[in-house]
Amino acid sequence: MAEPDLGADSDTLKKGARDVVEALRPTEGFSLEGVAGRSGVFGESAAAAAFAAFCGTWQVGAQILSGRTANIAAGITSSSSTFKNTDGDVHNTVNSVKTD
Repeated sequence: MAEPDLGADSDTLKKGARDVVEALRPTEGFSLEGVAGRSGVFGESAAAAAFAAFCGTWQVGAQILSGRTANIAAGITSSSSTFKNTDGDVHNTVNSVKTD
């Protein structure tokens, strides 16, 4: 099969997906639950409650963002082979057309 010639290739797409997943690594296992549990050190119950709520919201948001980003990376990886096959088919079809 011909190599892609549309300005990108499947290996570049796969590398991009791997880079996205690698960028997420620092968020794995990161949790603010322990910090939120110590919010009472503020001495002010309203400040402690606001901080605990912030930590909970941030934690959920980070998990959603991480999950969606990982799904996008998986989609890029999956579509990279389709891209390569389609580009190769187009290239082969163009080369098979005879002109007089």
